[in-house]
Amino acid sequence: MTTARSDRSVSDRSRRRYIETVRRDYARLADDYERRWHTFNAVVREWVLARWPDGLTANARVLDLGCGTGAFLAAIAARDPELELVGLDLTPALLAEARRRVPSARLIEGDAEAPPFNDGTFDVVCSLNVLHHLHDRPGHVAVLARLCRPGGTMFLCTFAGGRSLGMRAVDLWLEWRHPGWRGMVSPAEVERMLARDGHVEVRDRGERAAGFWRLQLFRLERRP
Repeated sequence: MTTARSDRSVSDRSRRRYIETVRRDYARLADDYERRWHTFNAVVREWVLARWPDGLTANARVLDLGCGTGAFLAAIAARDPELELVGLDLTPALLAEARRRVPSARLIEGDAEAPPFNDGTFDVVCSLNVLHHLHDRPGHVAVLARLCRPGGTMFLCTFAGGRSLGMRAVDLWLEWRHPGWRGMVSPAEVERMLARDGHVEVRDRGERAAGFWRLQLFRLERRP
């Protein structure tokens, strides 16, 4: 028992150090984030909004895991101001930007690998370019499914790892340069992750270029 507690304590300390690293990285980027990643984020928003579920009722709940500066939530608020919007992010500096950009949203400082929400809370759950920061990438699909109500919609977007020599080289460089970078995931690996979870059905998928970057995007449905 002592060894198990000790291992868990070491793991918890490691996780806390990792979280602080991510916060520092993104705090430095907060003021310049949207300008630097404008094209990238615009491609993601366009793909998701083109596939946004019809018929959401007033006060339907939408969660953006890793909401960053809130630009995506602001786009949703402009489209449908009656939705209840919730954003979760690790970085206080990014959340400060999000509060300025979308004051109607409920914005929470927290960890996407341990989100503080009850099962089936949300009608739409979004994970847009979060996967490369996570330790438990296969478990992330289960997190999305747990948070989404049966019949609800989930959006997953991440880098298309291994699609080119350039992408592979940048992935290795970022993993070396940034301790908070856990690595890109190949399309084949994402497909395996989705296939393993019996609560998730793929409704649409695509790949898009965003400048140098290559993205893979999925619209998913939470099975009953």
